[in-house]
Amino acid sequence: MIMTQVTALEIKNITKVFELGGGNRVTAVQDVNFKVEQNSICVLLGPSGCGKSTILRMMAGLEIPTKGEIAIGGRTVDGPGRDRGMVFQAYTSFDWLSVRKNVEFGMKINGIDPDERRERAERFINLVGLGKFADVYPSQLSGGMRQRVAIARTLANDPEVLLMDEPFGALDAETRWLMQELMINVAEQTNTTMVIVTHDLEEAIFLADKIVFLSSHPGRVKEEIVPEFKQGQRIADKERAVKLDGYAELESRLMRLMREEGRGVE
Repeated sequence: MIMTQVTALEIKNITKVFELGGGNRVTAVQDVNFKVEQNSICVLLGPSGCGKSTILRMMAGLEIPTKGEIAIGGRTVDGPGRDRGMVFQAYTSFDWLSVRKNVEFGMKINGIDPDERRERAERFINLVGLGKFADVYPSQLSGGMRQRVAIARTLANDPEVLLMDEPFGALDAETRWLMQELMINVAEQTNTTMVIVTHDLEEAIFLADKIVFLSSHPGRVKEEIVPEFKQGQRIADKERAVKLDGYAELESRLMRLMREEGRGVE
C-alpha cells in the first residue's frame, strides 16, 4: 500500500442549502471540514439523509457549495473536470458498445490517440477481471460485471480522484463483497485516491483507510475514524479482515453512532 500525508482533496467549511420553492429552503450539509489524503480510500458514512451523496456531488462539481470551498490539488472545484471520475450506483454502460469500446469511450472524447486508448483500455479491462469479455456487450453481462465496466472506463481516463456513490448497493451480497475486494486490488495497483459513499458498515470498515462519519440532517462531521486494527495496511481478503482483533469493536462503535444519529431523524 502506498499512501502519503499529502492532501489530495480538501473540504473547507462547506454548507449546501437547497431552494425548494415558495421561499422554503433546506440545509443538506453544514460547516463540513475534512481532508482526503493522496492514494487513500476515504469512506463517507452516516444515516440516511445526512448528505453523503450531496458532498460527493459537490466534489464532482455537479453541485456547488452555498458556502465554503472544495479543492483538489490546491485547485478550487467549480464544476466537473477530468481530474475527477465518478461511478454511480446505476449502471452507466452504453448497451450498443462492447466492453472495450465502452472503456475507450471517454478517452476518445478526450482526444487520446487510438493506440494509447487500446493499450489503456486493455490494462484496465484486465485489472477489473474482464479480459475474456472485452468484445461482449453490456446486456450480456451480470450487474457486477457491468459495474466493473464502469470502473474500468473511469480509471482509464486517469482521474486524480475516483468518486463512488453507493457503487455496489444494487448487487447481491456475494457479488458485493467480491467487488469490495476488487476495489482493494484496484487501489493497490493504481494508487488512485478514492472517496466512496456507503451506508453499509461492513463495507466501510473493509474498504476505508479513513471513515468520515456524518451526523443526521443537516450533515456535519461527527467523527473521523482510522481503522487502527488494520495497522496501516489494507486487507485484501474480507474473510480474514472480519476475524482480526479490533474489527468487531469498530463495527460496534459505528453501530452505536448510527443508532445515536438515527434517533435524530424524524
